[in-house]
Amino acid sequence: MSQDPINKDDSSIVDDKAPLWIYVKKIEKLAGGGSWRFECNFCNNSYVGSHTRVMTHLLQEGIKGIKGIKGCLKVTPQQRTNMKNLVKECKERIKRAAPKAIPLPSSSRKSSSSSLDYDMSYKDFNPSESDPKKRKGMGLVDKAFQIEAREQCDGEIARMFYTGGLSFNLARNPHYRTSYVRASKLPGYVPPGYNSLRTTLLQK
Repeated sequence: MSQDPINKDDSSIVDDKAPLWIYVKKIEKLAGGGSWRFECNFCNNSYVGSHTRVMTHLLQEGIKGIKGIKGCLKVTPQQRTNMKNLVKECKERIKRAAPKAIPLPSSSRKSSSSSLDYDMSYKDFNPSESDPKKRKGMGLVDKAFQIEAREQCDGEIARMFYTGGLSFNLARNPHYRTSYVRASKLPGYVPPGYNSLRTTLLQK
């Protein structure tokens, strides 16, 4: 693969999430998303798009139905194999680096319980069941379910701290508790994602 026309500058460091950028020259960053105007190092043709289009052009996969992009005819079969192997290696590195689920057996569980024991079964938990009026007629089974659901929820929160490298001091932040109290009163609430946290919400 050393004979392939890859970029030689500092930007040629392989990005595991978008490894084939090293085979094209980025000309101009377009507003919004991850699209660039780029020039292929093999055929010197220019296109506009994200890493997905770079892959489409170089690997000639999924071209049918995609407008504004053509497969590169200058890439040899061996070079294409090298690229596919690179993409595969990067995906495997990402997979290996992904945080592993940490089993957190509760006091009511055996210490040998696996992380699978802490599944999302508590999705079926109905917040309205915490209503004191509805708790009066609650049986032993219902109470046991509530205890288990709480323990599973605590386990998920703890796992977030451990796998995300969060400081335990965050638990002392008043917004930490307030956010969960508010969320518990909104059935079906889904917390903001990566993009919202770094853009829209950050600007407020």
